[in-house]
Amino acid sequence: MEHHHISVQLTQLLKRGYSMSDAKNLLNVPQEITEQAGVELVASKHSELRALHSQYHQARYAMRLPG
Repeated sequence: MEHHHISVQLTQLLKRGYSMSDAKNLLNVPQEITEQAGVELVASKHSELRALHSQYHQARYAMRLPG
């Protein structure tokens, strides 16, 4: 199975409420592949949160500017 498909399946299982360990056990692939997909997923979520945080502060600043 391709790495991308594993990442997508892992993401879907996590969105359905499975824990990371349960999702890894359900995927029928080697453990190191699921570990790598999990690390990439966490890094991606962290990046998304940083971008949202930045946008939030930019919007707050823009709302305080005199019009």
